[in-house]
Amino acid sequence: MRPPKLKSKCAICSGDGDGFHFGAEACKACTAFFRRSIQLKKTFKCRGNDDCDVTINVRCMCRSCRFSKCLQVGMNPMGVQLKMDSNTEDVPDAPSNSESSLLLVLPEPYNDSMPLLTKMRVNYEKLLSARRIMHNKDGQNLFKEHVSIPSTYKVTIDEGIKDVSLTADWVSWCFEDFAKLPIEQKHILFRNFYTPFFILESAFMSHLKNSPDFFVFPSGNYVDLNDLESFHKDVEINQKMTREQFLEFLKPTYEMHRRTIVQPMMSENLDIFEFFALTTFVLWNTTLEDITEECSRIGKSIKDQIMRELSFYLRNFKRFEDPVIRVAGILNLIPDLYKNTRRIQDEMEMIQVFDFYNSPKQLYDLVHGNFC
Repeated sequence: MRPPKLKSKCAICSGDGDGFHFGAEACKACTAFFRRSIQLKKTFKCRGNDDCDVTINVRCMCRSCRFSKCLQVGMNPMGVQLKMDSNTEDVPDAPSNSESSLLLVLPEPYNDSMPLLTKMRVNYEKLLSARRIMHNKDGQNLFKEHVSIPSTYKVTIDEGIKDVSLTADWVSWCFEDFAKLPIEQKHILFRNFYTPFFILESAFMSHLKNSPDFFVFPSGNYVDLNDLESFHKDVEINQKMTREQFLEFLKPTYEMHRRTIVQPMMSENLDIFEFFALTTFVLWNTTLEDITEECSRIGKSIKDQIMRELSFYLRNFKRFEDPVIRVAGILNLIPDLYKNTRRIQDEMEMIQVFDFYNSPKQLYDLVHGNFC
């Protein structure tokens, strides 16, 4: 006789689970509560300290804390939205596309205490929408989720060149102080920001897809690190090395990216607001030569604000008793990010000097920030 099957527990109230709904194990009552809250665009306010008990017997006492718990355990508002839009039964509760994982919606009190991080999230959605339009292939439906496919070397260069202006717009949307800087100060910051950001965002997308073997590009397409030959199939190799030697030359750089950025990010389980905090520190690099004292002062002020908002988020939403340890783990990614950037730039120098293959000057300029 088989032992009785153990019932799963609702991750919100600890009652009997009813399966995986909107990204988390939940009972029927909590699933319905979350669906109604999103569909009716409800906002709740806790009368206590935002730490109320939401177990099964008292789960209806504080809707604000119950909704916060839904988000904390991974319930995704986009899953509700997709069901509303499609009105069909075969749409999964939690979409698998990584973009949906980016649209974390916090209760209003959190947004009020995190104005800059919230602004970055809202504007990042605009960036993703702009990318969908820019990278749209003829005949593709803009309103359907993008299906990632393997990319190729030349296609990726074209997409990267297009993405520079979109990323610059996003930075300006997020930081009013950046938009007001003298043009030469903008150039200094952005030239030194774009390639590290490109690497950082790629790693974050790989993390969201749970695919450390993928290097994901702004279009959403990718190169499989275990199949570099397919990605470089449109590269014309010169006679100085064979194609096999060329691929062996590239492998250590991709492996360094996976080992020092993607895997640590996955280990830390970085989320979207933590990603934005990292992005802010990379942009406002106050150690750069030729930035003015005023630019440095602005950068320090913005980083201080991000630290306050991130600490609030970690303590009150993610429930870290000591956010300092978590922040240290997040910022520890930055030195390796710069090492990856330097390695790619050095690699491009070697390719130019030794003429290994016909590398477009546009790629060299893109990697070195020679676009503004």
